[in-house]
This record gives sequence, structure tokens and C-alpha cells, in this order.
Amino acid sequence: MASPVSNSAWVQWMESLMGGVSRERCSAALPSDRFYCLLDELPLHLLPRSAARVKRLQGGNLRLNPNCILCPAGKLPEELAGESEVLSAFALQATIAWVRQPGGSLIPFWLGPKLQAALREVTSGETTKASLDPFSRWVLETAGIVCSDEVTKRPERQQTITKASALFRDKGYAPLPGLIHPFHVAALRRYYRHKIRTGAIPLGDGQSPLRYVAYNDPVARFFHQRLTSTLSAVAGEPIKPSYVYLASYLSGAELRKHTDREQCEFSITLCLDFSPEPALATPWPIHLDTTTGKVTVYQALGDGLAYRGTRLPHCRSKLAEGQTSTSIFFHYVAADFTGSLD
Repeated sequence: MASPVSNSAWVQWMESLMGGVSRERCSAALPSDRFYCLLDELPLHLLPRSAARVKRLQGGNLRLNPNCILCPAGKLPEELAGESEVLSAFALQATIAWVRQPGGSLIPFWLGPKLQAALREVTSGETTKASLDPFSRWVLETAGIVCSDEVTKRPERQQTITKASALFRDKGYAPLPGLIHPFHVAALRRYYRHKIRTGAIPLGDGQSPLRYVAYNDPVARFFHQRLTSTLSAVAGEPIKPSYVYLASYLSGAELRKHTDREQCEFSITLCLDFSPEPALATPWPIHLDTTTGKVTVYQALGDGLAYRGTRLPHCRSKLAEGQTSTSIFFHYVAADFTGSLD
């Protein structure tokens, strides 16, 4: 459940994060060209609008999520020791809470001094329903770092996967709403905007001169790997990642109708960023030619669309004047695929 923002302490937090107070705090110690999702200074203005509301707080006392691993600066969970390449663009100079997702993968949330102190209260057993300020409780619960002793698990994710799988096998595509955690959507928007602004991502490729592109960027590859189990469940068969491609389109860009090459047998297009800020779905849909006719899919920020890119011709019309749009294309192949993954 969600409710409008009304708490005065929460409003003060929002105002400070939006520029009312200097933000030279925790983030000043982190490299601006690295990826981080710092919960103490969450960029609320970059959250998808559908998620930028205070959810109704659960009852009961808080406890550390047993599926959360806390790591001090410079340390990683043992199972990530072999992933130094994809973590090379992460700012690891801070405490990170790694939260295990239903599919088994770990996703990171950075903690500054304020939330570290709040978490110490939780782990010491001294936290009650009313002892944390609304922002700290909301952000820690929403990230899955803490949970209430009265919360029961709901089968929402499995229901979404089951519904998407039936549609994907029948039609070759399936919307995946809220595919990426809204906090990570905000962090990814900050990260890629900075890379484009500083010239770290080139403009133009063979498909369009009006889009910034990044091939196998380490941060995108990290999320690429984490989404494998989700798309495998939707596709109904084992798959493996091939490559990932970020494209940030400028006004006037278009995606002409095409089918993808064999390295894109199974794909997800993630709607990451759009300007001007959309209220819900962006006004730049993707069009698919299916066996039953043309399908038009609108996406909100953080939404994914799974599709069979080698089978379904797809396109986008010309992006209107004054608009920009950023997507990440996660591509996969069958687990027994033996060709090049590039």
C-alpha cells in the first residue's frame, strides 16, 4: 500500500535532498564516476514517480533481514569474490548491505553513517516500531535490509512470473513491470547521466547517430547477470547472458524495424530514463510485429519487456523534439548455445 507524503520529518528530508541543504555529506567521499546506491542520500527526484511515495509502515518491531549480508568498506560477500570485473565500476569504499533476492542473487545498497546507526539499533534488538524516524524505517524496509516481525511473504513475484511466462510462450513477449528496484533505477540514472555528461559514453553507432551507446558496461553487466534467473523462468528454459547494450536516444532518433541476431534470442529492454520526467509510462513505446498483429508496449521507468528479438520484428518511431530516452538491452541465448556471445 502507498499513501501520499504528509509526515513533516519526511518532507524535510525530501527538501534537503532536492537542494534545500548542501549535499556535501557521504556521497562526497565516493567517486562520482562509480556506481553506488547510497540510501542516506537517495536521489528522490530520480525515483520513478510511481515509487516516490511513502509506503504505509508495517506493524511490529524490526529485525535484520536474514537474507541480508552487511559488508564493511572494501569487503564483499564470499560468493562475489570472482566477480571483480563487473564490480570494477562500483564504489566499494563504504558499508554495503547485500540483499538476497527471490531468485538467489545479491543486490547492493550503500549505507552512510545515519542508516548504519539505525541498523545498529535494529541488530542490537533495541528498535521498536516508533524508535526510527520515518525516512530511515521506510528506506531500510523498502530496500529489504530490515523487515517487520509481522510481515508475511506474499507470492506476488511468482504470480507475475507465471503470468509473464504464459504470455511469453504464447506470443513471444511479456511486460515485466518494476523489473529493477526503484532505488537502483534512481542510482543507475545518476550513474549513466554522469557518464554521458563527462564524455565517457560515445555518441552514435551503426544503427543511429543520435544515441549514446555503451557495450558491456560493467554496471549493466552486473544487473544483466542478476536478471538471468528471472528471464529463464519467463522463457521456461535455461539461458545464459550474451551481451548488454545501453542506448540513450536524443530527439529525432528512431529505431527502425528489424529483427536481432542470434546472440539476442531472448532479450529484455529496460526503460531506465526519460526526459521530460514521465508521470507514469513514457510516450515513446516499442512496437512489435507478432503472429496476431502489431503490438504497442508503453513502459514506465524501471519496467522491462521480455521478447524474442530474433523472431519478432520491432521498432520505435522518431523521438519527439525536446525528449530523450535511455534503455538497457539485456540479451541472452539458450544455455547450450555454442556460438560467440559478442
